[in-house]
Amino acid sequence: MASETKVVTDAHDGLPAMVVGRWVTEEKHQIIKRYIDASWAARQKFTTQRSYIDLFSGTGRVMVKHTRTFADGGPLAAWRIAQQKRGAFSDFFVADASAEFLTACETRLQKLGAPVKARAGKADQTIDWVMPQLDQRGLHLALLDPFNAGHLHFSIIEKLSSMPSVDIVVHLSTADIQRNIAAGLKQSGSPLDNFAPGWKNVVRRQTSKHEMREAFIDHWKNLVSKTGMRVCDTMYPVHNSKNSVMYWLCLLARHPLADKLWRAACELQGRSLF
Repeated sequence: MASETKVVTDAHDGLPAMVVGRWVTEEKHQIIKRYIDASWAARQKFTTQRSYIDLFSGTGRVMVKHTRTFADGGPLAAWRIAQQKRGAFSDFFVADASAEFLTACETRLQKLGAPVKARAGKADQTIDWVMPQLDQRGLHLALLDPFNAGHLHFSIIEKLSSMPSVDIVVHLSTADIQRNIAAGLKQSGSPLDNFAPGWKNVVRRQTSKHEMREAFIDHWKNLVSKTGMRVCDTMYPVHNSKNSVMYWLCLLARHPLADKLWRAACELQGRSLF
């Protein structure tokens, strides 16, 4: 949301751009682009619909913090890389809670010729705008990249999983979970309730913060498995400038090929998960 993110004007087009850490362009966007590029052959087999879905689209362009370097944000990077080979996206859905951010993103995608459809609103609401437009016979790729875990309602994953062929890239905010988990246990309501319903029944049995976090993630994985999807084994840890893990980038999928392609996409450099 605009109130949580620093914004500057991109001189290239006069539109707003979010200020992000270098890890966003050097790691997160690189992995997403590598996965889209690797899966082009699978996409081109689906002639009915090949959709891209981003419910936290932002402005479409970003500026790297402490520099004057501008780069494509997630949606623009995804569109450009998919255009390079057969199997480009036939439908491109973007949404954001900030109407200002969304307008900038939509304008930029339109200039690139993307078949963009846009809707302003919170993700747990805009998913109900997207779902009726998805073809059950199509192949869909969703990016769920919120500012914090509480913005990602599990109902979004449940609804997307009703598509027979869908891959979901998730920003799993471990730092946000770690920060809110202890306080959340003492509150009647917590933002984490949206992300992993029922988590308190599992986590309160643990003693250390590490055990609580591990129990929380395991509970979330179990919720995913109940939708018929699974969290792929490779979960890429994204580090900040202090080398602390801020979040994991993970893929939810059904087909073994997706797991293989995702693992290869994450091989930017050798890193352990913790």
